[in-house]
Amino acid sequence: MSVDKFIISFLPVLVFYLVYFRYFSSLGTSVAKYLTAILTGVAYALFLILAGTVISEFVYIVNPVMRGFVTAGIVEKTGAILIIYVLLRKFPEFGVTEGAITGMFFGLGFSCIENFFYAADLSSSIIYVRMIFSVPLHITTCGIAGFYLGIGKLSWSLWNSVFFRVKSFIFPLLIHGSFDAVLMKGGVFSYISAPILILSVTLLEVVLARSQSFYPERKLKLMGMHFEEWMCKDRQPRYDRWVKRYTGILKSSPAPFFNWNPGFFRFSFVIMLIIFASAGLPIYRNLHELYNLELLKEEAFAVFVLFPLCIALVLIISGAVNPMYFVKSLIRLPIISDIEIMKDGIVDEYVVTNDVTSGNCFIQTTETLGIGKSIDLRFRIGAIESGIVSGKVIWENHTLRHEPFGSIVRITKRYRGFYLFIVKYNLMRYWKGAVFILKLPGFDQIKAFFYKPLVISQDEEFYSAGSVIFNEGDTGDKFYLVKKGRIIFYKRKEDDEIITVHTSVAGEFFGELAVLGDEKMRNATALCMTDTILAVATRDNLDTLLTNNAEFAIDLLETLTNRVILSEKIFFEKIRQLEEVKSDNERLMHISVMLMLIGLGFDPSRRGLDMNVDAKKIRNFIRKMDDLGAAQMADLFITRQTILRDGRDPRDDSGFLEKLSSIFSDPSLDEDETD
Repeated sequence: MSVDKFIISFLPVLVFYLVYFRYFSSLGTSVAKYLTAILTGVAYALFLILAGTVISEFVYIVNPVMRGFVTAGIVEKTGAILIIYVLLRKFPEFGVTEGAITGMFFGLGFSCIENFFYAADLSSSIIYVRMIFSVPLHITTCGIAGFYLGIGKLSWSLWNSVFFRVKSFIFPLLIHGSFDAVLMKGGVFSYISAPILILSVTLLEVVLARSQSFYPERKLKLMGMHFEEWMCKDRQPRYDRWVKRYTGILKSSPAPFFNWNPGFFRFSFVIMLIIFASAGLPIYRNLHELYNLELLKEEAFAVFVLFPLCIALVLIISGAVNPMYFVKSLIRLPIISDIEIMKDGIVDEYVVTNDVTSGNCFIQTTETLGIGKSIDLRFRIGAIESGIVSGKVIWENHTLRHEPFGSIVRITKRYRGFYLFIVKYNLMRYWKGAVFILKLPGFDQIKAFFYKPLVISQDEEFYSAGSVIFNEGDTGDKFYLVKKGRIIFYKRKEDDEIITVHTSVAGEFFGELAVLGDEKMRNATALCMTDTILAVATRDNLDTLLTNNAEFAIDLLETLTNRVILSEKIFFEKIRQLEEVKSDNERLMHISVMLMLIGLGFDPSRRGLDMNVDAKKIRNFIRKMDDLGAAQMADLFITRQTILRDGRDPRDDSGFLEKLSSIFSDPSLDEDETD
């Protein structure tokens, strides 16, 4: 083979090696692994070239589109993916980024040999197109396959492992098969190879940027976490920021997806490629005259116009995908589920989660549950309920500000109802996601999934047992949701008697009456019976909830109605108690007066007192007696006792007789008892 053909075959390999040099330059201690990947790619290319004749005899398809998918796609890519899979298994310390780079090195080695043999046999002009475009295609598709194989290797669950390994086959097959199909079809279809290449390069950049946020296998082992549990943790900050941004709580902008900082040399090179592409066809005509380079019109356009433009776009795309986008921006719609942490069959704490899977969930706890502790949970979204499941706390954070606050729970015991809940939860996620993205009817109703008290509440407050949250008569501008604890509300009477009017437990809100009212006064004192954690919100938050969450508005109305009914019950119960006390006081007073009358000389067997007071008047006096009458009778009794102690007769004492006469001189005492 001549030197010029060798240069033509090696030039695309060199160009794309330099394009991705930033990934290849940070090899560290993995040089032997990547060198193995290159040599394996070389060996696989030699095998396919040597076995090409035999494969063609067994797999011969006339249709060029099908031939592109079968021979180049299924046969070639299946072997490549299997080899990359074996390489990742051979070196167990590989992370996801290393898996993608391993695939890229494999594709680079494969391209070197394939292009060498293409250049040795330039029997068809389409070989020039294949030789130039196939290099980035092999590098990108093998890199994509390595990325998904790396995730599949890290995955703990069988479902995820199979799912990502299938993706490692499907995406490269579709890209590579489509590319070979349009080239074999020829003509104007060869133009489609350029956008396929750009798509492949863009997808590789996305997965490379995404892989940089993944923890390697050795770090996951040190943390004692499965990959799925780390993914659950990794999603939480983005969910939280998305919800707060959507509800207007967080005003900062998301991290951009593209962040292109090319530098002077790269930018200059991009401009040069664009200029070269604009003069591509005249350059081809000159080369045709000098070297007798024979290309079809479409092929000349693809090589001298589309390829330089593709290289320019690759230089723009390469490194432009911002890795921080996957750290600081949401890429998945959260569906918020309420969680009840159960203790002895009753709700001990009320929290929420953005993400529930069949294997784990992230709970937005405010205090430590205890790593290794087993807990019982119940998930709820509206009327959808999971039933009680058991889990084990495997990670939690309540101190580090750069980590999500909460606990990861690994589900250890599931029931049929929980699997049904997961199915409904995911169907709701996908359906609501489609409605939200496409802005279908019901778009506004999705707000209810984000406008929840625990989400809207920006602050939390902790109160120890016995603490007073607010006193009766205080001015109120906040309302609360009980996340954990028990609170009683009471009123204090003038005699310091305490009347309990209400009790709130985890999951209930209170204090909204003062926020809604004009006077904004607390109508009762709130006392913590246990250590309590409260989510705190303001009037603006309450207005937002009432406007955007119809379920919350209904719950608030029901809560207010129930409190009115409870207040009425307490009011009528107090009236009944007061009537009973009044009746008891009257009975005691009558007994006291009877005793005093007996002391005054009253004998029921005779007509009345021994001082000419009729018995009918005495009975009417007792029946109609009030506090004044009782006081008068007591004064009369004390006067009589004083006279007797002085050795005198009360019947001869004018003062005593005058008091007696004034008490029983009322004409109404002469009425019959039946009047």
